[in-house]
Amino acid sequence: MNTDALEFALLKAERRVLEMQTKLHCWATDDRDRRFDDLFNLVADPAFLLVAWVRVRRNRGARSAGVDGQTARSVEDGGP
Repeated sequence: MNTDALEFALLKAERRVLEMQTKLHCWATDDRDRRFDDLFNLVADPAFLLVAWVRVRRNRGARSAGVDGQTARSVEDGGP
């Protein structure tokens, strides 16, 4: 895949995530008792997953294994 296309997709995803985070923040501050029952759809949204993965990969801790014994690289390589 073209790296420019990847960068564009990431930029678009980051913008979408930021817009939704801004909306959620506004709704939460407007109504402190508001419940967000449908957050699963955000967690499973491809844009949110892409942004989350990029943040994990850029994190200094990405080089060490987590509690499951997997590193970010081993996940990308399709490891066990």
